[in-house]
Amino acid sequence: GPQHLKMILHWVPFAVLGAEDTAAADEGAVVVKICECIGNECGSGVFLPLFNGEHSWNDGLRAVLYFLGLLWCFMGVAIVSDVFMSAIETITSKERRIKVKVAETGDERVFRIRVWNDTVANLTLMA
Repeated sequence: GPQHLKMILHWVPFAVLGAEDTAAADEGAVVVKICECIGNECGSGVFLPLFNGEHSWNDGLRAVLYFLGLLWCFMGVAIVSDVFMSAIETITSKERRIKVKVAETGDERVFRIRVWNDTVANLTLMA
């Protein structure tokens, strides 16, 4: 109902913009950013920070480590996509032979026809 919508609209800025952007709405509330600590209270996100003591690390070191983790994830996606594309190329390379009789001479000609459409296969990969 309306109460749930009001509660969702109150918490959406916390999730999207960060707690500091909605601090004015909460009188006297202590605002803790996800990447910072105020006293003994440290912010925490869904995945990051990964470790309890990570807030004490140098910000530059954390940025480099997060960037390397991001690159590692992209490499994983690239490897899976490469394997998938290789499988699609193997499947779409299948050909079928069709024999056609020439009416005038009576000779048979053999044509190779691809079974699968390359465009559909590539669209499947993109989906």
